[in-house]
Amino acid sequence: MKSLRDEWSYLVHSKYPIIAIIFPLIAVLGYSLLLPSSQINDANVVVVDQDNTAYSREFIQKIDASPYMNVAEIVSYTDNPEQYFYHEQYLAVISLPHGLEDNHNRSLSSRVGLILDNTNVQSITSIRTAMQEISVSENMELSVPAMLKTGMNAEQAQGALNGIALEVRSLFNPTNDYQNTTILAFTCMFSFMILNINSLPLVARLRVSKRLAAELQNPFNILLRMLPYTLFSTAGLIFSLGMLKVFGGGRFEANPILFIIPVVLYVFGTVCINVLVAWGAAHPGIAIGRMVMILMPAFVLSGAVLSRSLFPPLAIQIGDFFPFVWMYKFLRTMGLRGAPLQEMLPELGSLLLYVGVLSMLVIARALWEKQKLAKQTAGSASEKGSPHPVVPASTTGGGLSMQGAPSAPMHEPIKG
Repeated sequence: MKSLRDEWSYLVHSKYPIIAIIFPLIAVLGYSLLLPSSQINDANVVVVDQDNTAYSREFIQKIDASPYMNVAEIVSYTDNPEQYFYHEQYLAVISLPHGLEDNHNRSLSSRVGLILDNTNVQSITSIRTAMQEISVSENMELSVPAMLKTGMNAEQAQGALNGIALEVRSLFNPTNDYQNTTILAFTCMFSFMILNINSLPLVARLRVSKRLAAELQNPFNILLRMLPYTLFSTAGLIFSLGMLKVFGGGRFEANPILFIIPVVLYVFGTVCINVLVAWGAAHPGIAIGRMVMILMPAFVLSGAVLSRSLFPPLAIQIGDFFPFVWMYKFLRTMGLRGAPLQEMLPELGSLLLYVGVLSMLVIARALWEKQKLAKQTAGSASEKGSPHPVVPASTTGGGLSMQGAPSAPMHEPIKG
């Protein structure tokens, strides 16, 4: 019972009761705001209109009228539909074949192509369903009047019943292999977690060991201390992705050497954020406790488990402050979709600029801390070097003396 009372007293006087109650409420509120809907509405799609006729434009209007799709771009031809998935702006490419209107008027079948980004199955389910509904509706509108006519041959009858044939092509993960989704996500998450656990207490460890002031003599020393974390975390993540591909059958189409570039920027940027977040921690335990401010938001907003299309625009913009979100974007686009590094140069430049800003913030924080410690040292030195105050004190001889001065005896009055 004594152990129970002791632990109860410790918990009651700590912040744990508040944290245990408040954090689940914050999680509920946060996820409610992040996921206002359980389905993806108005997903951006690209339509390749090779027919460019009145009927094809009418068909595009029906696609755009669906609550699940938004026709964001219309092109007349493309020989590489995969390129529209590289920057994660579109979830599907719909190809309308040449001769669509002519086949419609002649009651012949036309094959409409539906190309889907299958790296996240959750984001394309509604698109597949919507296109099937549109094709069924078109077939009914065509077949009912046609079947009332006479003199139709077998080919025309089949075309009337199946005027629009939807051909679905799932790219990048056609078999919905968990190696490319769930297992890949948690592999990256554990690597991210280990990086946070070890890099968050960097400054607090120096402070506890009384070495922070010496390190801040050169503010770049903090950045230099980040390099070992960058080396080992990059090597660990690349090695784990390689093991997942070789032994797990996972998909990884990027050049491993080139993929190291965004991974290095991600790791170094993450350590910079960790240093800034945990700088004021008094000891490493407090610093590690701040991991919840980085790990959960970054993992959720990265789209590793939940499709980013589910999030409102503000949440996506907030996610761009976490380098892990950028790394996972590179992993999806280069690793799973097979995009070359040249296609990702805009994102790579943005990430490089952001990491540079984080590095400058770390240097600025180090300079501010250096100035603060210098003032504290100067204040302590001035207190030690000040003279002792002079205060009256009585002497054994009945006289008065000033502390630090010779005593002055008091003479007794002369008697009679």
